Amino acid sequence: MNVGTVVKRSFFFSICIVMLGALMKITHLPGAETLLIIGILGNVVFIVSALNEVWTSIRIEKHEKIMWTISFIFSGTLGPLIYILLGRKRVV
Repeated sequence: MNVGTVVKRSFFFSICIVMLGALMKITHLPGAETLLIIGILGNVVFIVSALNEVWTSIRIEKHEKIMWTISFIFSGTLGPLIYILLGRKRVV
């Protein structure tokens, strides 16, 4: 499995699991904490694989690599979503 597939699948997996865990937490169903932890771990897999993809790219400059790094770490879901939908085509 290549890095691009891991990036896409881990992002969508983590989003789905976190949303399901949040819904279960709101409705006080058991197992919500476990789903939230699994979703966060999926997000960590996404961040590591996306950072690897960004920093090994030769198509973008260093300042843009720093911008994507800050976006992945500090912006929650919005930065990675923009990367998957718009920015990844330029990086890879």
